[in-house]
Parts: sequence; structure tokens; C-alpha cells
Amino acid sequence: MTELAIEQVKKKKNFDSDIKTGDSHSVSSNLANEENRQLSAVIKIVKAIGSKTDLDDILSTITVQMSKILDFDLGCVAIYEKDKNCLFLKHIYRKSGDKTGEGRYVALDESNLVGWVAINKKPVLRNNIPEDRRFDEIMKEDGLKSDIVVPLIIKNALIGTVNFGSFKQDNYSSVDLEILNKFSDLASIAIEKSALLQDLEGLGEKYRILMNTVDDLIVLLDISGSIVECNNAVKLFGYNRGEVKGRSPSDFAIPVNRETVKRNFGKVLRGEITRAVEIPCLRRDGEIVYLDINFNIIRIKDHPYILAVGHDVTDRKILEERITIQNRELVASNKKLLELDQLKSEFLGRISHELRTPLSVIMAYTDTLLNDDEESIEYGTRKEFLQVIEVQSKDLLELINDLLDLSKVEVSETMLDVTECSLNEIAVAAVTIARPFADQEGVEIIVSLDDSLPIMRFDPLRLKQVLVNLINNAVKFTPEGKSVTVSTLKGESDAVVSVSDTGSGIDMKDAAGIFDDFTQVDGGRTRPSNGMGIGLRLVKHYIDLHRGKVWVESEKGNGAVFCFSLPLQDVSLRNK
Repeated sequence: MTELAIEQVKKKKNFDSDIKTGDSHSVSSNLANEENRQLSAVIKIVKAIGSKTDLDDILSTITVQMSKILDFDLGCVAIYEKDKNCLFLKHIYRKSGDKTGEGRYVALDESNLVGWVAINKKPVLRNNIPEDRRFDEIMKEDGLKSDIVVPLIIKNALIGTVNFGSFKQDNYSSVDLEILNKFSDLASIAIEKSALLQDLEGLGEKYRILMNTVDDLIVLLDISGSIVECNNAVKLFGYNRGEVKGRSPSDFAIPVNRETVKRNFGKVLRGEITRAVEIPCLRRDGEIVYLDINFNIIRIKDHPYILAVGHDVTDRKILEERITIQNRELVASNKKLLELDQLKSEFLGRISHELRTPLSVIMAYTDTLLNDDEESIEYGTRKEFLQVIEVQSKDLLELINDLLDLSKVEVSETMLDVTECSLNEIAVAAVTIARPFADQEGVEIIVSLDDSLPIMRFDPLRLKQVLVNLINNAVKFTPEGKSVTVSTLKGESDAVVSVSDTGSGIDMKDAAGIFDDFTQVDGGRTRPSNGMGIGLRLVKHYIDLHRGKVWVESEKGNGAVFCFSLPLQDVSLRNK
């Protein structure tokens, strides 16, 4: 640049004049002064480029320093804006300080000088602007007479233009153009540097925002599997950034998965694994969070790293589990509804059959008696018909009572009236109630009581109902001439009452649901035709309310034993 300055000085008019007059001392002095000015300007421009980051400050320094080298009244720097495909008047310098025109957009076309220079990437020098009709003047109001416009180019890419104009005609020479071309290189570097710094600042700000505010976990790992960098989302695990740097991802895995995480790291590094779904991770407080993680291999200064981005899906995982549980519950509920629907159908079918049978018998015999106008039916036969009607009526009443008791169980869940009683006394009372039916069937009832049973607390009415039901049921399944035994026994922690018959017994494979609603087991030839299997359901319910147990023991062909037990401690009122 110094050589250029010397050459420029040599070509100046005052230098030529001095040569003609032979004033060598003046030549040397002017040459030295010009060289010093240019060198000083270059140094200040270079310092501005190196120390300043704001583009306005850099451009202002360049134009001010150029004014010490080049005579001009108006200096202008236009920046090429690629996205808008136009030129933007970024900086304007006038000696008066007037900034008129700054911020104006100039069309990128050849109709104006700035556009032509930008498109053709060639400088233009004009020494008689009023006579030059090639271009539309964009700063016509300034009344310039001569100017130089030079393109700003780096690596053949357009950066913008730099313009200098004068109010004087023939003010610039080819040497001035060459000087400005050289200075345009510095201006191009300055503009590019400023743009890069702005981009870097923008990236840095975006990086800071990303690292500080994004909810997703961002982790950078080196090839050894150590955490190099991470964002503030590590607070999801209860840690800060400093606490996780240098640690391995396996440190945050649940214990059972840690070896798997270590093995899979190599697959991630080789690009075999790029995504992991619903990975359970351990928080500092021991809670588990679930992450969906995406892996990318990146290179920083020719060294490979793994960038892992994890999205918290814990809420989704919990919701999915809840939906799964609800679906299972819904399936179970639907199954139960189907079972209840089937049970209802069985109930309606059974009740229509069981109620219709005694009613049909009653109606048939009653109709026969009513139509005997001539009283042709003998007394003995008439009495037999009435006895049949009586038996069927009692059976019908028993069915109705069972239905009413079942209704109480299902609707209000019967409460117990607990008092202190003797279980042996209740057994004797139940046998007394059931004995007439047993005598009618020709079945003997044998009583065997354990005198060591203490006084207990229970509902005497409900337990008497249980025993009567079990005894009557045993009588129905016992052949005429055989016996039913009612016994009590004191155990270590409970009292056991059993009712055994000598009938045909029950196949134990059929006994599993014997205490369910409407269950009946075939008792052979002695199986009565009536009954809906409600009695045993009531037995189980009442024993359950007493916190006891009920079961059956039997062997096909050798009778059956129905038992229930009650805890010896006080039985409190139980409301299910």
C-alpha cells in the first residue's frame, strides 16, 4: 500500500508541477506527506477492522480515513441484500454530517450506476456526470459532477459497492480509481467480518436460549461415553449441568438396565441405533422418568461426538398405563356384565319353571275338585288331592321366601343383630324346626354337640336360618330310613358346625360353585323337583357377614358334609 501511495503522489498534478519547475525539495516533501497520510489511514482502517464489531463504526472509520487520502464530498457504502435482491445504502458520509439517503434501497438493475457496478462487478469512473446520460442518478439532489463507484467482492461473491463523489468536474484520475479499488478490499473484509460476527452472535444467542430454556434434554457425549456438555434440562433429573459433566449416561439408568446402556453405546457410535423409545431413567430422588431419545453423530474439529436429544414422555407413559389398566377393567366389567346377563337369563328361566311347576299342580288338582259337581270323587281321594295342593303351596311359599331373602341380600346387604348366645342352643333350636320335615321324609336327625364351646357373639336369627337351611337341604338328599347328623366342635381359634347326610354325595368337581346363585347339584333319585339353589347362596352370605368360612366335603356315593366355622373371638357387626 505504501508503494501505491508513492506512485499516486508521483502522479498528482502538484507533483508534476514541481517536477517542471525543478523544485525537488517540494517533491520529496509532498511525497513524504502523502505516504504518511496513506500509511496512517491504512493503519487506522486495519485497526478498526480488527477491534470493532459494529459495522457502522467500521464503515465510519473507513470513510473518515479515506477522506484524508481521496478528495470527495459524498461517500456512500451500499450493502447487497440477497434475500431482497437489492442494495441497501448502509452508510453515507458528507463533510456536513448530513445523512440524507441513508437507509434507502436501490434496485439491483443496470438503470442506475450502483446497480450496474454490482451486477457487472466492474468499477466506473465519471468526470462529467451532467453530460453522462447512461444512468439514472440515485443521489441527484447532491449535484455531484464526478464520482467513482467500485464493487465490493470477496471470493467472487458480491458484498456491495463503495461510492465517492465530488462537486468538482474532472476531480478523479485512474490513480484514484486504483487506490479506491485497493481500499475496497479492506472494506469488503470489514463488511464480511461484521456479518460473520453478527451471525456468530445470533448463533450464540440461539445456543444460549436453547441450552437455557428448551424443555428437551440435550447432551453431547464423547467417544468414551462421557458427558461433555448438556443443557439446563438436566434439572429433570434433579441435577445441575456441572454435576452431570464427565459422567456416563449409564449412571442415570435404572440398575437393571445399566449394562444394556453400556453395550448399546457402541451401537449408537456405529450408527446402528439412532432412536430409543420410552427409556426409563433414574432421578436423583429415586423416581423414574421416561425419555424418547434421538441420537446423531456429529464431528467437531474432526473428532466424533454423539448428540443425544431426549424428550420427556413420562406423562404419556403414565397415561398409556392408565389406559391399559382401564381397558383391562373395562374388559373385566364387560365380562361381568355378560355373566350377569347370562345369570339373569338363567334366573328368569329357572324362576318361570320352578314357580310354574307347583302352580300347575295346584291348578290341576283344584280344577278337578271344582268340576266334581256330582261329588264322584271319594273322600280319601279328595283328601289326597288337598294334601298335594297343600304341599305344593308350601313349596311355592318357600320359593317366594327364598326370593325375598335374596332380594334383601342383594339390595340392602343384611345387617347383623349381634348378641351373646350359645351355638349349641342355636343348633338344637334349628333341629327342632327342621324335625317335622325330616319325620315326614322318614329321615332321622342325630345331634352331637361339643359342651366345651363358649358363649359367643353372633346373630342368632341368621345362624338359625343357616342351620335350618342346611338341615332341610340334607334331609332332601337323604333316602328314607337314613339319617342326618348335626354336630358342633371347638377348634383352636374357631367353632365348627357341620351337617352331614347319608345320601348319594356330590362329585367334588361340581362343588366349586355350589354356593353361587342358582347352582343345583343332581342328588340322584331323591333330588326334589323344586328349589332354585338360592338357599346355599344365603348360607354363604350370612357366614361371610360373621367373618366365618363355609365349605362342603363329599365323595360321590358316600354322602356330603356341609360345614361352616365362626371365629371364637367376639363377632362384631360387619357392614359390607
